[in-house]
Amino acid sequence: MQSSSRIRAVVRATAPSAWVGAAVGVSAGLIIGALTAYAQGWLSDATTSLANSAGPWALVAFVVARYNARVPRAVVAAMLTLACCELGYALATVVRGGSNSNSTVVFWLVAAALAGPPLGLAGAWATHHDLRGGLGFGAVGGVLIGEGLYGWTTVADTTDWRYWAVELLVGVAIVVLLAAHRGWPRATPVVVAVAALAAGVVFAAGRLA
Repeated sequence: MQSSSRIRAVVRATAPSAWVGAAVGVSAGLIIGALTAYAQGWLSDATTSLANSAGPWALVAFVVARYNARVPRAVVAAMLTLACCELGYALATVVRGGSNSNSTVVFWLVAAALAGPPLGLAGAWATHHDLRGGLGFGAVGGVLIGEGLYGWTTVADTTDWRYWAVELLVGVAIVVLLAAHRGWPRATPVVVAVAALAAGVVFAAGRLA
């Protein structure tokens, strides 16, 4: 108990202020979004799916949320990160001489509002060295597994299957090496169930989009 209290105290002491945490989310989102737009012209056929995948954006939002540590700030930061990823992508597309569909921009901004809170909660929980940490890492691992399965089974004929296989394996590795370890051993089934639920939601969302 004393060890857990000390860990919580350290997290509270090292967590950034609300303004700093939000600024990190905005900056990271704009940069990653812009890089995504440019990467679509840089990457080879074997890796171009990296710039057409929501997984990297979700990972960035998760990392920013974990940096913010506290749940309310982490949720806001994750939403800002995802929204700014789309805004950065749209702005970079225009700079490159392209155009954006208003409906597509709105779709991803709505997705940011919906996906931001669970990713923010997962990131905040991932700072803990107990069941919450397992659930946090399990959730983000499940996101990658779900998108990897979607890509492999749905769009593999028009994209390179190797990217989706790698994303799937990365998601599994996160669940096995990070999530299950933090919830080990009695809570492992719960952690795996959360990962499976997250994977199912992402897979279904991809099929419906």
